[in-house]
Amino acid sequence: MKKLYHPDIELIKRFVTGELEAGPGLLVKAHLNNCEDCRIQAESEFESQANNFFYTNSNLKLEKDVTDDIFNFILDKAECTKAKVESNNIHKPPIVKFQNKTFSLPETFSFISDKDISWKEFGKNSAVAQVTSGKTGGLYFIYLGPGETIPKHGHHGREYSYVLDGYYSSNGHKLDTGDFSTFEESDIHEPSTTSEDGCLVVSWVENRLNFLHGVFTPLNQLLWWYLKRS
Repeated sequence: MKKLYHPDIELIKRFVTGELEAGPGLLVKAHLNNCEDCRIQAESEFESQANNFFYTNSNLKLEKDVTDDIFNFILDKAECTKAKVESNNIHKPPIVKFQNKTFSLPETFSFISDKDISWKEFGKNSAVAQVTSGKTGGLYFIYLGPGETIPKHGHHGREYSYVLDGYYSSNGHKLDTGDFSTFEESDIHEPSTTSEDGCLVVSWVENRLNFLHGVFTPLNQLLWWYLKRS
């Protein structure tokens, strides 16, 4: 069953305990940095996990301000462990470009600064680009131009998505910048955008999509192979 706008508590727990894969973990981290309510949930879960650990091992209980400091240190560590630069260098936020558009990205995605992003266009003004891949799935940027639609499809595995810029609609639900979504194998949707500047989404896809109609339908496996090519 799909979950829209925020990661559910089980996903947040897996992120806090380090059990969540790196790909979806990037998306959850970006959302936590943007959503106070989810960040509070994550802090509460971290406090509970930390106290359970220390109680089990030493019968000590940590004060909340201590666990908050530890949690904030862990959440912000990725931004603090970059290579040292000379003091006169100015840090530039990560960006990604498509055609004549430049999108600013959360610091979570600073690792792409040195990557060559190869876009594969579809439709009139849309494109997809693979960022990373691994045994459990792949990370993709997806740009939908104004008024464009991704044909109705299901999933072979989960799809986690985070809206980086703009907004899109999915089966009557509007997902805006900063929103997080989870689509299960049983979920079917047809994302479209009415945003004047289009919409940029980053998605972690465990396996290929399964298009249900249109010209993509007989090409499901071939399209997946094409998108995964570097």
